[in-house]
Amino acid sequence: MSQASILNRIETLFKDLPKSEKKVAEMVLQDPAFASASSIHSLAKRADTSAAAIVRFCKSLGLKSFPDFKRQLYSELSSPVASGYYDFEEDESFDGISQKLLANYFQTLNDTAGQISEAKIRTVSEQLEKADTIYTYGVGASWLVAQDIAQKWLRAGKQVVISQDEHVIAMAFAARKSGVFFAVSNSGETTSVIELAEQAKQNNLTVIGLTRFGPSKLKAKADFLLETSRAPEAKFRSTATSSKQAQFFIIDVLYYHYVSRHYDQMIEQIRESRQATDRFRQ
Repeated sequence: MSQASILNRIETLFKDLPKSEKKVAEMVLQDPAFASASSIHSLAKRADTSAAAIVRFCKSLGLKSFPDFKRQLYSELSSPVASGYYDFEEDESFDGISQKLLANYFQTLNDTAGQISEAKIRTVSEQLEKADTIYTYGVGASWLVAQDIAQKWLRAGKQVVISQDEHVIAMAFAARKSGVFFAVSNSGETTSVIELAEQAKQNNLTVIGLTRFGPSKLKAKADFLLETSRAPEAKFRSTATSSKQAQFFIIDVLYYHYVSRHYDQMIEQIRESRQATDRFRQ
């Protein structure tokens, strides 16, 4: 199983951490080798904070405990594989662009794979299975991901409602009182997505959120959450391209988990879907 880069995660979450946890983050980034080998009390003393702050810091990183943090950090430091995200420079060569994009894709997919768990995927898959209707919505690049969700679960035989007009989605919520709203927002702060999540909950719909790791309004609203890795800010938004790939990756993992749990039924459903669309290819 892949492991997300702990150091990258600390760097990207740094500005959102409370003051006591920022002290821990600074200490870890300055001397990760010490942090990977120290006791919780030694690290607290070096960072001029408390053991409780270190425990909260580990939770903020999405880790279960301080020993889990040390294990993953030690593993990362022991790995010879280079990690990080790259932005583009003026007059970048073709090879440079290609290699940086590949590196960014690898990093974000590896980090994302390290953050998702089978338990979360299984739980969300069960919610989609139970839903009589799946509603999905996103803005910008997240709209492309919402389209992917719609296409996949339509092929799986589910009723799906999707529109770029948030008013249409809101009206659809009111027309049916059960189902799942699959909300997609990389930032987790997109106004129309948050408003629809609130409306969905008012209509007793289950809200599944797909967003980047870290605190956000969507995370607070969602009943179930799938999180991608969180890449650093970039001048030319090369990391936005990577985040989109991470969203597609999570949807692929979720979909094929769903398919594998309903294999015979899905084979027949996909065959029927193909037959229904073949006439338009002639």
